[in-house]
Amino acid sequence: MSFREHMKKSYPNVLVLGIVPSLTWQVARCLKRAGGAPAILAWHAFSPITLTPDCRRYISWSKVHKTGAMLDLSALDQVRDTCRRRAIDIVVAADYDTALLLAQCPPGGGIPRAAVPDAATIATFNNKWTLSRLLEQIGLPYPDSAYASTPQALLATDLRFPIITKPLDKWASVGFEIHPSRAALERTVARGTLRSGYPLIAQTHVPGWDVGASFLARHGRLAAYSMFEHKRRGERIFFEDRRVRAYLEQFIAATRYHGVGHIDTRYDPVRDQYRILELNPRFWASLLYAANAGINYPDLLVRLDQWDQRGVSQAHARKITLPPYERAMALTNRWFSIGYEKVTRAKL
Repeated sequence: MSFREHMKKSYPNVLVLGIVPSLTWQVARCLKRAGGAPAILAWHAFSPITLTPDCRRYISWSKVHKTGAMLDLSALDQVRDTCRRRAIDIVVAADYDTALLLAQCPPGGGIPRAAVPDAATIATFNNKWTLSRLLEQIGLPYPDSAYASTPQALLATDLRFPIITKPLDKWASVGFEIHPSRAALERTVARGTLRSGYPLIAQTHVPGWDVGASFLARHGRLAAYSMFEHKRRGERIFFEDRRVRAYLEQFIAATRYHGVGHIDTRYDPVRDQYRILELNPRFWASLLYAANAGINYPDLLVRLDQWDQRGVSQAHARKITLPPYERAMALTNRWFSIGYEKVTRAKL
């Protein structure tokens, strides 16, 4: 019997925390699809989210800012105040910044937070180099990797070409670049046009196609998962592979993972091998594809305490394209945040 079959009919009062509008809306949309009416506490003063039925109440975060690489802990004060005034039952983080913020509020700290990894775990997984060291320790497959803090260190790499370079802590392919040969890398470095700054991670390029594996875990045990091929824009093909599930279970057990996560892999069809590239300790951009394949991760996260640990939910094997409304809103929110921040010069 699956996790979903053990859920109660009444829906909790949910508050979604968001810095990234595209992820914030997807989380809210999933909760609305499940019968919820989420409130949203968000960074942007305005968002297309407010024009949709997916948001019951949109609240702008007052004076939220970063101290170093993370949101200042003063942001938790407004979260606590919102929880109290609106009788919030559970708080869900939509993106990396809010997950890291929520992780720093201890249980009983005035915020009824949903399951989230601890702050140190989130920081470790968000750094691609420290993640690669952890994967090696656990014994999971990943590409040959090297850390480069300077152009000289990068040019001295002994990795087999072609290689890729990317920042340690960016996502959505920001700074990603393929170098087909050592000569091509040398030309790029000499021109000063490398897309990633230093330090960075370099990895042997894995031929094939992208495969995503999403999951929900409770204290080191897999509660729900899905996996898909991503070969065409706007389409995901969900499928089942025992190896990928075994990788998820091994990783979750070794790290005592608690909350949602998403692993990016590459599948090499010639060698019939997967290689793990990244792990996002937060919600991810293909969230609605999974919901349309039968796994509504925000809904399952909200109700995780109801899981009886006897069954694991999984996505239906099928090809998924988003309904027109969800596809249009996903793109609108993605481009809105870029335009909004350029026009207003908003910066955390």
